[in-house]
Amino acid sequence: MVDGPVEPAVSRRTVGVEEEFILVGASSHEPSAIGSRLVDVADEPGIKGEFKEEQVEVASSPAASLDDLAADLGQLRRRLVQVAADHDTAVVATGTWPGAHDPTPVRSVRFDRINDEFGNLARQQLTCGTHVHVSVDSPSEGVHVLDRIRPWLSVLTALTANSPFWQGRDSGCASWRSVVLSQLPTAGPAPVWGDLETYRRTVREVVRTGGAFDEGMLYYDARLSARFPTVEVRVTDVCPDVEVAVAVAALCRALVDTAATSDPRMGPPEVSTLALRAAAWRAARHGVGGMLVDPTTNDLSPAAPAVESLLAHTEGALEDNGDSARVREVVGRILTDGTFADRQRRLVDPTGPGRAMGAFRVL
Repeated sequence: MVDGPVEPAVSRRTVGVEEEFILVGASSHEPSAIGSRLVDVADEPGIKGEFKEEQVEVASSPAASLDDLAADLGQLRRRLVQVAADHDTAVVATGTWPGAHDPTPVRSVRFDRINDEFGNLARQQLTCGTHVHVSVDSPSEGVHVLDRIRPWLSVLTALTANSPFWQGRDSGCASWRSVVLSQLPTAGPAPVWGDLETYRRTVREVVRTGGAFDEGMLYYDARLSARFPTVEVRVTDVCPDVEVAVAVAALCRALVDTAATSDPRMGPPEVSTLALRAAAWRAARHGVGGMLVDPTTNDLSPAAPAVESLLAHTEGALEDNGDSARVREVVGRILTDGTFADRQRRLVDPTGPGRAMGAFRVL
């Protein structure tokens, strides 16, 4: 018999978060192409350049504790905001810039090659997401996980939708960022891989046939990281509230924990890539304001029950990690108040979004 309260088990898995932000002139109220300059001035390993000069990324260190993750992201955000303010620039968390824009490519050998090869698909990519890295014991375990988390990722897209506008108009979608990215040849839901060799062979085939230049250009909803021993989940828009990013990280870790401990003899869920594309489309279209595909039934469902299916699927891992209450508070708030896409539609005029986008500043 154990005396006293039992402490929750702490996952052996670490999580890291990458957040992409848009830089906006505090006076001009338009995207500002000073990303490379801010990165140089910040002189902080966790603040990095991105594909466009109007963007900057912050990347946390791996953390086992959500409190540590939140503190790290908060420190990086504050440092970036401080440096940006010294250059009359605001840091804004939105998946797309609502107004008309013509983004400036960052110049590098690799980026120049991407822009030359992919044309307008590359030129239009001023989009900002939150990417979550969850540690895995091996690439083989990572593939096992990828095959089993596929059906659940669209629900994460719905919860974090924050990009309703594009080039000065309402796109009709809650996450237009997801739609823009889906046009890339290696983006969207991935097939069932089955084993590591199939994954690696497919990567080689995609690179050989010109769909990507290297493994880093596999933009699937979830992938093996090309740089770290992690599974990387890439389906969520960036959000102003760091607690949303932390809750997403906790859900991704719980999905990985749940998948990794599943019986390999059972096989992954039997759902086609085309069906997952439809589920991803509905999530991008409606956020939590319409019908979603419930992964437990593969049928249409109101958003709240579909989200509850995700929470029920991951509940054991969330509880083991001590994350359940924190995640449920954030998710409950989104279901009650709506997504940041809903908030943008209430506050932002896409024909002149600069001043209203102050509500989405990173603080």
